[in-house]
Amino acid sequence: MAARIALVGVGPRGVAVAARLVADRDALAPGTALTVHLIDGVAVGSGRTWRPDQSPYLLNNTYCAETTVFADETVPTTGPTGGGPSLAAWTQQVAAHPDAFADDLVREASAAHPWSFPSRRLQGAYYRWALHEVIARAPGDVTFLEHVGTVVALDDAADGAQLLTLADGTAITVDVVVLAQGLLTSDASTEALSLAAQASAHDVTYVAPGMPAERDWARLPAGERVIMRGLGANFFDLIGVLFEGRGGRFERAADGRLRYLPSGREPVVSAGSRRGLPYRGKAYYPDGLPAPIELARFSATRERDLLRAHAGRADVDAGVELLADIRADFRDLFEAAASARGLGERFDWPAIVFPAAGRTFDDEAAWEHFLDDYFTAELDRIHHPDTNPHKIVHRAMETARRRLARLVLAQVIDPASVVRDLQQSLLPDGLVLASGPPPERVERLIALRAAGLIEILGPGIAVEIGPGAVTATTAIPGQLRHARVLAEARMTLGNLRTCDDPLVRHLVTTGQARFHRVDAADAALETNTLDVTGDGFLMVDASGRPHPHRVVLGPPAGDVQFYSAIGAVPHTGDKMLAGADIAASHALRVVAGLAPPVCDRKGPLPAVPAPSPVPG
Repeated sequence: MAARIALVGVGPRGVAVAARLVADRDALAPGTALTVHLIDGVAVGSGRTWRPDQSPYLLNNTYCAETTVFADETVPTTGPTGGGPSLAAWTQQVAAHPDAFADDLVREASAAHPWSFPSRRLQGAYYRWALHEVIARAPGDVTFLEHVGTVVALDDAADGAQLLTLADGTAITVDVVVLAQGLLTSDASTEALSLAAQASAHDVTYVAPGMPAERDWARLPAGERVIMRGLGANFFDLIGVLFEGRGGRFERAADGRLRYLPSGREPVVSAGSRRGLPYRGKAYYPDGLPAPIELARFSATRERDLLRAHAGRADVDAGVELLADIRADFRDLFEAAASARGLGERFDWPAIVFPAAGRTFDDEAAWEHFLDDYFTAELDRIHHPDTNPHKIVHRAMETARRRLARLVLAQVIDPASVVRDLQQSLLPDGLVLASGPPPERVERLIALRAAGLIEILGPGIAVEIGPGAVTATTAIPGQLRHARVLAEARMTLGNLRTCDDPLVRHLVTTGQARFHRVDAADAALETNTLDVTGDGFLMVDASGRPHPHRVVLGPPAGDVQFYSAIGAVPHTGDKMLAGADIAASHALRVVAGLAPPVCDRKGPLPAVPAPSPVPG
């Protein structure tokens, strides 16, 4: 018997699914010859985020030792595990066998440590290598075919097969499709299009939102002021691209602080955001890697008990039963650390997450004084993480997020609570505290601020484009900046109602997919990601029927698959790797005739108007 499976999106998640198809095949579809179509719009193996042609100054914010695509013994799988190394172990292999790899990869890999933050192109090379290993080790009757192209349509053929159409007209017919596109962007928002039109009309340079690797930063002129919006991950990327990438250097002064030696080709950046402060940085640890932080109330034992009692029932309200305990764990850890250091600081969650929120500043001098104190505290956080109460809570957040993700994957938490309490409440706080940049990028920002090449504007930045200039104002009285360039150091991720992906638009507008919406006690909760079943992640159509031949994995179904944008960490029972096995196992069961018919209808959605239409 022969079968055909397509993976749409072949970055790390798609590679992990490919690995599980090979590992699970003999257990679920023995004797079935597989043809696996690997389809990616940018680069098969690395995908869009980890594309191989990007700047080496674009870094990941995860340690080398905390990245893998191979399931280990902690991941629930159908077939065998242990198929390959982590990123850290792979860099050692590259350094030991330099003739087998490109010179630039060998140089970076040779300098890497388990606690290093790799460039995205190095990490993409690892993912591509992992895919090659999966293909090389596959049995002779498992064939992989690569396609670089954008899928624009997915439809049912008359015989029930799945028909994929690519932008160049190529048609691919398969039995099962796994969508694993990763993070989808909404670059062409109404605001961005309006600003681009205004900039064109008024002779202003505008760099629109988007992935940093896909924007032309050479348009930012040397020596001129640039107004920049966004203080998150993209902003820290540009610290590398616009300064080191233009020939500047950092050196450590006698007092231990970094100082910047300019090349003369840098812009002068005035950057701001709604909240006014950047993400908290990761930290330097004396032993290289941080030790996990255990939680007293939301403990590993509590997780096991919840799994034992509630797996598959989806009946735990996290807002009622878990979040108060998690917050209490954070409080106890914070206050114990503060007491040990002789600090009088008390636990104040809003102030920990957004220190500038609710404060007023009389003028720019008051704001700059606040920033001086903030960055002094940030240096303490990144250099003394084992004793700093804030940094201990940041690490505790990571423990809580991963534990919650496993509970969501096991269908322990009520779907409405996943959206309301985790996606809309806990996750945004976690991004600020635990998903920040490498610590060296924080030190570089402080050095660039001291050199007068970056200033952090106050909260509430607003911009207006007029003849020959863009004007920025903030909540700080009298803070006003003018420039000829407006650059967006930000992007909109995960909103599939406005995303640029033509396949998502096709599926929704033809009724083959719908957006996830859940009933809460007081109202229906809208989301901006696709609706899928909670067990096999099957795509749900407009009438509420799951499609047995379509699996949606990762961020496109992020309101069902909590915390799915974060990559896989070895030896943690990782949800991405577990999800990859769920997708691969379902696909193999379908082609082997083992999957039960899908008769469970989720039912029609409540009659609540959608927030916004899918653009045509």
